[in-house]
Amino acid sequence: MIDRILTAFVLAGLLASQLSASEPARDTSRGDKMIAAYFESETSKLEKNSLSSIKTLKDWEAAKGKYRQQMFEMLGLDPMPKRTDLKAEITGVTEHEDFVVENVHFQSRPGLYVTGNFYRPKEQTGPLPTILYVCGHGRVKKNGISYGNKAHYQHHGAWFARNGYTCLTIDTLQLGEIEGIHHGTYSHGMFWWNARGYSSAAVEAWNCIRALDYLETRKEVDAERFGVTGRSGGGAYSWWISCLDERIKVSVPVAGITSLRNHVVDGCVEGTATACTWSIRTAGTSPKWPHWWRRVRY
Repeated sequence: MIDRILTAFVLAGLLASQLSASEPARDTSRGDKMIAAYFESETSKLEKNSLSSIKTLKDWEAAKGKYRQQMFEMLGLDPMPKRTDLKAEITGVTEHEDFVVENVHFQSRPGLYVTGNFYRPKEQTGPLPTILYVCGHGRVKKNGISYGNKAHYQHHGAWFARNGYTCLTIDTLQLGEIEGIHHGTYSHGMFWWNARGYSSAAVEAWNCIRALDYLETRKEVDAERFGVTGRSGGGAYSWWISCLDERIKVSVPVAGITSLRNHVVDGCVEGTATACTWSIRTAGTSPKWPHWWRRVRY
């Protein structure tokens, strides 16, 4: 059903752009109202039926594999890419009074570099609970050089390290040290992305999965206690990775997500930092986590 809505949404945009290029302006209000009514109708059906068969935890446990697979498919990650050699490197180390920051990069796929900062307490006696911090649209660029949006959120990584966590903050595709494009369809009319099955949301989700793979190689990290957080676009990525990867034990998205109705009917998707993606996940906590995780303030 969601696929049908997205397909209609894209086709409507393509048709509108073709008409505007070949014909003089004309009244399209009737067609606009019909399309809007269709989106509202389909959204209402999804709202009515959402999780209608899930009444108990047992129901959820039986169904979650199907929902997770649908999420992979919607993102264009079915089949899953091959887990290739990360070729991870530490390119610099900065020591602060309470913590250490390492400049790292790894390749989530051959030639696709993910740049980030790994924060760890200056003193630790064993593996620590670890946060994957995913960034929103916080550009940091000076004299034509991109420092990555991880630099915009560095105070969050520092907070975690000061309070007994390790934290990996990774750049996004568009605003990283190696600058790419997120907004191909949104800003550049690259609707061939959809036709070829490409989604920048899929890239970000895959980068998150591979970031967890990288963290599992670090001796400072307790791989049984992974959490994820981020704000704005990072809030959306937090939802996605929590749905896709069960290694995440605690998820704290900060903004960056809303309801299907707000996206499709209210038009939030036309101006939001996030893509048109919805996921579901059971809430989960672990008694092994320090109690102050649940008191994080931004």
